[in-house]
Amino acid sequence: MNHNIFALELCLRLLPGGELRGSLRELVARHPALSTPGKKWQLLKRATELLAGSDELFEKGCWDFFDDDARSRRDYDMWCNGMITEEGVRKEPFGRPVGFDAEPRYMTFTISLLLKADAPSTRALARVCDIAERDLWKKTTFLRILRGLSSVSFAAVKSDVYYLIPGDERWALTAADLEEPKFEYLRPVAG
Repeated sequence: MNHNIFALELCLRLLPGGELRGSLRELVARHPALSTPGKKWQLLKRATELLAGSDELFEKGCWDFFDDDARSRRDYDMWCNGMITEEGVRKEPFGRPVGFDAEPRYMTFTISLLLKADAPSTRALARVCDIAERDLWKKTTFLRILRGLSSVSFAAVKSDVYYLIPGDERWALTAADLEEPKFEYLRPVAG
């Protein structure tokens, strides 16, 4: 069987007292390890709704869709390893931002899907991801893709992974953290 990969990571501003990080954390944490395709689709749909509904917070991001089997497997393993390795850049928490005038803090949310290449919903997602180079990193493109993910049938998903950085708000990313080489793959999202 040949595979395709879809992966998306968004870096969003954390608002003091905001609910997005907590909602995403609860959504992923409460989802059972073993689940039905329908429940997995509901998780994906809710995650994409939360993200798309917070587009004013988009700062940076990246996304990929590849139809090369070897690359798809390799890249999917890379995204999965991000879930089980230390992803931060600091040895201790920076602390919570106190108010709206505090130094901005950020979070990232990642979705990665290893897809069956010949499935109709995989081909539909490939069409959603067929974006002109000049538009790759635009907010409208991220929104198009987030909305297009609702067409994915989990009968076509061989494996999926979701993760959030930080799990604990005290470890929220700073602007300096995002300048570290480990986050260089994130592109500024253009208005």
